[in-house]
Amino acid sequence: MLLGNDGPTVLMQESTVMKDEKLKSTTVRFSDSDLHLIDCLKQKLGLGMIHIIRLAIRRLAESENLLPSNSALDKR
Repeated sequence: MLLGNDGPTVLMQESTVMKDEKLKSTTVRFSDSDLHLIDCLKQKLGLGMIHIIRLAIRRLAESENLLPSNSALDKR
């Protein structure tokens, strides 16, 4: 985590765990309350920050009845 003028910044880099997926690096800014929730989930689930965020994105998409992209379906 990097600290900037406007609060904490988390740098998310490519994960070597997901070799089949094309990942892009990006910088994301989280509020203190978001970081607290992420930390609680990390402790409870024993997962890393990136895994928590990816899981949250997928669960939200699932609850909104969104399908993965065609390229994600082809890899299964």
